[in-house]
Amino acid sequence: MALVTRADVKTYLGIASTDDDDLLDDLIASAESIVADITHRIFDATSSVKKFDAEADVIDATLYFSSGLELAGEPSAVSNGDGSALVADTDYVMVPLNRFPAYGLQMLPSSSSYWQGKSNGDHVNAISVTGVWGYSATPPSAINQAAKRLSAFLYRQRDTNADTDRPLIVDGVTILPSALPHDVERILAPYVLRTY
Repeated sequence: MALVTRADVKTYLGIASTDDDDLLDDLIASAESIVADITHRIFDATSSVKKFDAEADVIDATLYFSSGLELAGEPSAVSNGDGSALVADTDYVMVPLNRFPAYGLQMLPSSSSYWQGKSNGDHVNAISVTGVWGYSATPPSAINQAAKRLSAFLYRQRDTNADTDRPLIVDGVTILPSALPHDVERILAPYVLRTY
C-alpha cells in the first residue's frame, strides 16, 4: 500500500490534467523513500514470513526482531526449530506489552515452549514469524500528510532554475539551498525509530 495516492497529490496541488502523471508517480516514490530514510520505518506494511536466529536474536526468553523490523499486529503464525513446532499464541506476549508496533516476542514463564534451534543444531533462521511487518497495517494520517506535502514540494522544485544543492550569492546576499520543508520534518519527528 502506498503512503499517498497520485489523486491525493493532484488534489493537493490543484492539478486536473494528466500531463505530469508519470512525473508525479516518480516523485511520490521519492517522497516515500525519503520518509522511510528519515524515520527508519516501513509504513506500507506487508504480510510475510521473517526468519530469526535462535541464538543471536534471543536474549533470555525474548526473541528480538532484527534492527528496524516491527510487527504491526499479532503474528498469524510462529514456528520454532525445524518449522514443525508451532508456538501457540498463549505461550508468548508481544514486546512491548499491549502496544504496537512490536519489536519482539517474549515466552511466558508458564509456557513449556522455548526458543530453539533446528534438530541438526543449526540456529540460523530457526525461528519463523508470519505477520504484517511494518509500523501499521495502514499508514497513519500524519504520515500520509507528510508524504503528500513532500511530493508536492518535490513537484514544485522542478520549476526552480537555480542550483538547489549549493549556496548562491546574489547581490552580495548568500542564499542557502532549500532543505526539506520544516512542517514535514516536524510531522516525521515523532515517528523516527530510536535505536539504543
